[in-house]
Amino acid sequence: MTPHTLDDLGLPGAVYLWALLQAHQQRLAIAPTTELAMEALQVLASHQILALPGEASVSMLGARQTPLEGIPWKWTWSSYQAESALPAIEDFLASVPCDELVLTLGAELWQRLVCDEAQAFYAEQLVRCQFDLHWQQDMAFAQRLSRLSLSAAQWRYCAWAAVRQGAALARQGTLPASRVREGMYGEILRRAAAVAAGRYGRCGFTPSSVRPPTALAQGFACQWFNLGPTYWTALPSTEALHPALMTSG
Repeated sequence: MTPHTLDDLGLPGAVYLWALLQAHQQRLAIAPTTELAMEALQVLASHQILALPGEASVSMLGARQTPLEGIPWKWTWSSYQAESALPAIEDFLASVPCDELVLTLGAELWQRLVCDEAQAFYAEQLVRCQFDLHWQQDMAFAQRLSRLSLSAAQWRYCAWAAVRQGAALARQGTLPASRVREGMYGEILRRAAAVAAGRYGRCGFTPSSVRPPTALAQGFACQWFNLGPTYWTALPSTEALHPALMTSG
């Protein structure tokens, strides 16, 4: 059923809707990866807040496109207008008591953002060194299959090391692309295991601007929690979120 209020929509949906509208207002990507942005829009579509291409019962005439990902979507929620919904969502999110459930949801979102920040950085490094962008999915496989818990900065370091290894292999000029790719994937795994074991100390690649570049991450790290550099350098947990709570004033 279509929710009548933001309370009916619930916290995750409100967070995703805020990120979508904030992305349009500030010309941002919704999330670090297109996959996560699409997941957010699919959640909103499942609540009939918006429509996505392929829904036979909804015309996409007059659809918008997300500013950077270019995903078409059309507002269908009769309870609010897209142009005026953002302040209402911000009021709703500010009114939600930060209890253990909210902290748990926050830690889960943080963990997902950590993974996607690393995948986005790996993609950037691949493009920079003229490797196949399709290889970016190897970071997601490494994160999932290794089951290692690292910070966003540590995963970014692993991505950098892997692409550096790939460049060294490619300079040999005799290896097929598949061997170069496997060498890079192996380097992600090797570096991640070493970092998790403490062999590289506090090694990590923290961006020069600690403010995340996407709407969902900015809302999480700067508006709902005051994480600062901790967004990049800490392991996601409810304990790490406690001292980062935003005061209501």
